[in-house]
Amino acid sequence: MSPDIHSEHVEEVSFHAPTKDEIFGKSEISEIELGLLQMQILWILKRESTHGYEIMKRLSELKNVHITQGTMYPTLQRLEELRYIKRREDGRKIIYDLTEKGKKALDEGCASFTRTFFGIFHDYVCGKCVARVGERGVKE
Repeated sequence: MSPDIHSEHVEEVSFHAPTKDEIFGKSEISEIELGLLQMQILWILKRESTHGYEIMKRLSELKNVHITQGTMYPTLQRLEELRYIKRREDGRKIIYDLTEKGKKALDEGCASFTRTFFGIFHDYVCGKCVARVGERGVKE
């Protein structure tokens, strides 16, 4: 078994997640308040304005779970009520756009999510390093 390069060859370092204030200043919303599904919808709309069916399709691929209309459209309606997204008509389609308030909510929610899961991600990714260096300094 190869030695763990992180524990034997590197001085012990303590990692602390950055605070919300360090990342974005004071936050009015957390990832729990926003909700993961809502965060994912805002993230998709930050990349490109699109219609509900396309959002459902992308979420289903992203989450590897079928998202239904019964879940999707009430969530979109809630995001509209919060003024995080707005709708516009494009022929027969309803296109959703991310608002400035939605961009801010996404940034704050992502900062809170990152802070909450920073240690878990660090431990998981660090423990799964792709290239490990053995005792002879050679990748194994």
